[in-house]
Amino acid sequence: MPNINDFILTLKNDLLDFAKENVEEYKDELLKDGTAFIEKTKSDLERWTEGLASGALSKSDFEFLLKGKKDLAEMEALKQLGLSKIRITKITNSIIDIIAGSAIKTFL
Repeated sequence: MPNINDFILTLKNDLLDFAKENVEEYKDELLKDGTAFIEKTKSDLERWTEGLASGALSKSDFEFLLKGKKDLAEMEALKQLGLSKIRITKITNSIIDIIAGSAIKTFL
């Protein structure tokens, strides 16, 4: 059965793929901000992915919980680049979607 470390590895690879395909010029900053968000929410992610794997949480439950943590994604490195708030919000939403997709791919 996959564990949180498998999930984190998959997630970091998925973030890197997204960055290369969509925001190559901000790849390092996106990875820095994405990793910071993962670290801030790691205990929640661990608990929620266990629930997802066991069937205690549905995909929609997991996504709902994850979206509730979106405010913790401060995106400091991207803000320092002077990106617009709209662009940062789109990237943040993409990161949330990537986390959900990585969890589903890893645990279901």
